[in-house]
Amino acid sequence: MAIYHLRLKVISRSLGRAARPGGATRRSAIAAAAYRSGERLYDSSQGKWFAFDKPEVVHTEILAPAGAPTWVFDRQTLWNMVERAEARRDAQLAREVEITLPRELSKEQHIELVRSFVQDKFVSESMVADIAIHRPDASDGEEQPHAHVLLTMRELDPASETGFSKKKNRDWNEPEDIARSVAEARKRYNDTGLEPDKLALEAAEAQRNVNVWRASWAQYANRALREVGSMARIDHRTLEAQGIFRPPQPNIGLARHVEKAYATLRDRITQWVAVKKRALIWRDVQHYRDRDPAKLAEFVSRLSDMAEEFAAHHRHSPEIPEVSLDR
Repeated sequence: MAIYHLRLKVISRSLGRAARPGGATRRSAIAAAAYRSGERLYDSSQGKWFAFDKPEVVHTEILAPAGAPTWVFDRQTLWNMVERAEARRDAQLAREVEITLPRELSKEQHIELVRSFVQDKFVSESMVADIAIHRPDASDGEEQPHAHVLLTMRELDPASETGFSKKKNRDWNEPEDIARSVAEARKRYNDTGLEPDKLALEAAEAQRNVNVWRASWAQYANRALREVGSMARIDHRTLEAQGIFRPPQPNIGLARHVEKAYATLRDRITQWVAVKKRALIWRDVQHYRDRDPAKLAEFVSRLSDMAEEFAAHHRHSPEIPEVSLDR
């Protein structure tokens, strides 16, 4: 069943937390591109290679405005040039659009859908877009197709040493007039709480870039679903706006990884318990040897009996292989 998910976030140099000892001191656009594309890329500003094992990556490509120089289409060069264009330690490097793709479409249809959406909504506005489509396994055993789109935050400028303009295009964040109208509508509704002012705020919010892009993705995806004869549809609106009255389902992205790690965690805990048990037994042996040698012989005999009982139990169990103990 097709589901709606489109999330935007900004990738900046700032870690947003204290650096761990021996860990990264800042984020990198090259690292972000390497992770999403599954390629090995070199960050010339830090003198580091970034490589990630991403077998779920099934397609990558770079889209750029007409007349873009050839270096733009080389992923490593592109994001190193983006890094060069940013002087601030906490600079914003790229915008990411993360999109869930309908399962009802094939890999080729996913590529065409994402390509047309990104070209029309971002590249046509002079952004460079780095696309990576992933098809990992989902928790239900089927595939979970989705796309990552990294967008540049400056326009290309062939006259610039960095290849990008000196100033960022702030309209890509939010046009000033839209931001002003949203602020005014929100203040008015907060002051009055009236239904007409609530509707006016919702109308102003709908003009924001993020909401325009969200609504457009639903239109593009639904058109693609309709063209392949699927009855599935997605809707960018809130559940309340759709007339669906149920609590929204939580995002369990991290839980999938925790579930996969459970077996490893269980084995590690079992090993840790075994080590602790051996340490306790050794402590008792040392105690008996130093204080009461007679009890040491009794203690060792008791351990031998326990080992024999354990071996006998598992020898008669058809589900557990025989365990052989030397002592």
